[in-house]
Amino acid sequence: MRRAEMKVQDQQLDTPVTVTVTSPPFDEAYAKTALAKGSSTIKGVVFHKIINGGKQAGRDAPILNFSQGSPISGVTVYLYPATEHVKEIVRLESENRSQRAWRKVQLKRFIGDPRIHKYALATKTDGNGLFEFTEMRPGNYLIYVENMLITSSGQETVPVGTRYETAGYVVSRHGVTDVPRLVVQTEEQHFRVKTEVGFNEIVNVPANNTVVKMEARMRPF
Repeated sequence: MRRAEMKVQDQQLDTPVTVTVTSPPFDEAYAKTALAKGSSTIKGVVFHKIINGGKQAGRDAPILNFSQGSPISGVTVYLYPATEHVKEIVRLESENRSQRAWRKVQLKRFIGDPRIHKYALATKTDGNGLFEFTEMRPGNYLIYVENMLITSSGQETVPVGTRYETAGYVVSRHGVTDVPRLVVQTEEQHFRVKTEVGFNEIVNVPANNTVVKMEARMRPF
C-alpha cells in the first residue's frame, strides 16, 4: 500500500501546477523601447548532447563541441525584452528545476503577464541549428527555446540474477573445502528514452554594431 501511495504522490509532483506571476509588474514601455530598431545582431546555435548510452540528454561538457553535439533544425527560438517581470519568471523556473534536481518537489509552470508575448520576436533554426536576430538595440534579452522531447536509444548491461562459483580451495587436516564467490549475472538490453529538454538564457547586447554569439544548449527539465 505504501508503495502505491508513493507512486501516486510522485505522479502528482510530476504533474505541473500553474503559478501566475504578478510581481514585479510588467513594464510595457521598457519592452516597447527595447524592440525599436538598432544595429546589433544576436546569433546562436541550438543543439543537444546525449551521453551515457542515451540515458541522459545535455549532461556532459558545457562547451559546444560539434563532433559530439546534434544541432536541432526547425525549432522556434523566441526573444523577449528582459524586463524585471521576465527576469523574475526565469528566476522562479530556474529555482524550481534546481530543487527538483536533488529532491522531489512540485513541478511548476510559471505564467506571466500576457502582454509579454506582444513584445516578442520569433525565428526558426536552419538546417545547422543556427538562428539570428538582427537590428537589435543595446540591452538585456531573454532567448527562449520551446521545450521538446528528445528520443534516444541505446544498449546497457543490466543485472539479471546471481550465482555462486568456486573461487578457490582451502586445504586443512580435515580435507579440502571450496571457497565460494558470489557472481552477478548480467545481460545486454536495448532501451528507448524520451527526455524533455529546453533552453532559456538572458543575454546582453552591450553596444550598437555588436554581434553577440551564444550557444543554446538544450538541457533536461
